[in-house]
Amino acid sequence: MFAAPDYEITDAHIHPSIEVDGSDFSAFNFKTPPEVLVNTLKRAGITQAAGSVIRRFKDAKPQWDEIHQLNLAALEMQRRFPDFYIPGIHVYPDHLQQSLDEVETMHKKHGVKLIGELVAYLMGYAAYNSPELNEVWALARDLKMVVNLHLNNLEEAADILKNFPDLKLIIAHPTGSAAEYTARLELVSRYSNAALDISGSGPNTWNMLKHGIKTAGRDKLIFGTDFPLRNPGMYVAGVCFEDISEEDRRAIFAGNFKRLLNE
Repeated sequence: MFAAPDYEITDAHIHPSIEVDGSDFSAFNFKTPPEVLVNTLKRAGITQAAGSVIRRFKDAKPQWDEIHQLNLAALEMQRRFPDFYIPGIHVYPDHLQQSLDEVETMHKKHGVKLIGELVAYLMGYAAYNSPELNEVWALARDLKMVVNLHLNNLEEAADILKNFPDLKLIIAHPTGSAAEYTARLELVSRYSNAALDISGSGPNTWNMLKHGIKTAGRDKLIFGTDFPLRNPGMYVAGVCFEDISEEDRRAIFAGNFKRLLNE
């Protein structure tokens, strides 16, 4: 049996499936309804989790109502698991005014603090540093919200951070390349509110976290699993097993993300 560690652990990168067709991203078609998702994460020792409800738009760009449906599903997930789930919402460059209104309403009416993880290639748009989305990032900065992006390339993030150095930006995934991981670390190290989550390729490479702390500092690493795409127990074990300090572990597991959320 997996022995959950005695840490506060906030998973900053999950994708719950709830009341939206096509939103279950389990790799092998084992369904992950909300109760199973929450119980599995808790069994791994995770005490809280955040992220967006996602689906793939294959044939056409989505209408705003389809984007809004994903955001309403995230609110429903929070309603069912108020002490566990932190909702992340979507925006869309082709629906700029609706996106701006959504961010404002979700933040002020529902207390939403997170945009994303956004996955452009699933949603049918090309770039995060478009003039339209730059308006959204300006609003997110002003509202002190956190943005999590699955990048197309590192230059996008560099451009966003150059234009919005005070934006609370999380880059999703270290990637599978040591050189790209190091480049991402070096970028976030230059901006006080930028960080990198360890979901996706994750801490399955020995000394990955130690390298991250040496390159950018422990305050730049955010715990995330990409569940249900990835096994959350392996991520928890990876952080526990690597040769880093207890202070490092606690910062990565929960402290850094909670600081960005102002909690």
